[in-house]
Amino acid sequence: MSSAIAARFSIASGSPIALLGLCGLLFASRIMMSKAALTAGVQPFQLGVFGNLGAGLCLLPWLAATRQRIPTGPEHLALYGILGIVSFAVPTVLSYFVVERVGPAYTSIVYCLSPLLTMTFAAGLGMERMFLRRFVGIVLGFLGMIALVQQQVLQIDIGQPVWGAIGLAIPVCAATGNIIRSAWWPKDTSALAFSCGASFSSSVIVALMAPAFEAPLEWRFADPGILSWIMTMSAMSALSQLLNFRLQQIAGPVVFSQIGYWGTGFGVLLAALLFGDVLTALSFAGLLCIIGGGVLANRRPET
Repeated sequence: MSSAIAARFSIASGSPIALLGLCGLLFASRIMMSKAALTAGVQPFQLGVFGNLGAGLCLLPWLAATRQRIPTGPEHLALYGILGIVSFAVPTVLSYFVVERVGPAYTSIVYCLSPLLTMTFAAGLGMERMFLRRFVGIVLGFLGMIALVQQQVLQIDIGQPVWGAIGLAIPVCAATGNIIRSAWWPKDTSALAFSCGASFSSSVIVALMAPAFEAPLEWRFADPGILSWIMTMSAMSALSQLLNFRLQQIAGPVVFSQIGYWGTGFGVLLAALLFGDVLTALSFAGLLCIIGGGVLANRRPET
């Protein structure tokens, strides 16, 4: 990495808003790349297992170069396992069933509730103060997100209310994971080491889940296209994981939880740039709300 790139990375990694923007861009890019990989023949759990494994392997040389190590004490291993279950395993399985029974529109909408729940949990547990600017920022971002996905809102199938209620556990799990990462961040552990450990643990947990949903023996690796997608997603996941953990480390769970908002905004922009989708006045209003909400939510109360 050149000194100029390193300097820019250092500046970005110290600014919560700049880092939130980068994480949002990576969020949107990963979704688009995941869809392309699945279209190319990679199976969902195959991508989850080897994408996370590859991310951890990508981060290991950097970890060694900086003379750091992954914390492997009993309490750390328990933390990785809990995070893998709460933040990845449960939401993934629930999404699998909720998408099938209620539809993808509802599943994408419920993720909008994660920042609101994270803010509520953080305030209730005394981790972060609830103040007016932050509250207004989170609500403004929520409204911006709804504006961007308003077409999906109209497509929600409310014919199965039980599964609709079960789907609400998805943002609860996401918010809980945000809180756990901040409350029990391993002492004297960098974002690099934490993200590396979490990548490996997520890979193991997804591998344990995979046989219930797919046939791992049928996973293909000989196809150069499939292998290249897995390698690409591994590198993208490594960078995304590292920046996500760094954002949570410097900004806290509430700001971190807005990644989904910003990722949706960047997804709309990328779709317009790459696929010619039309940006409406409501789209621009939604984007402005998300940006303004992020700035407000990041500001500390005046003393």
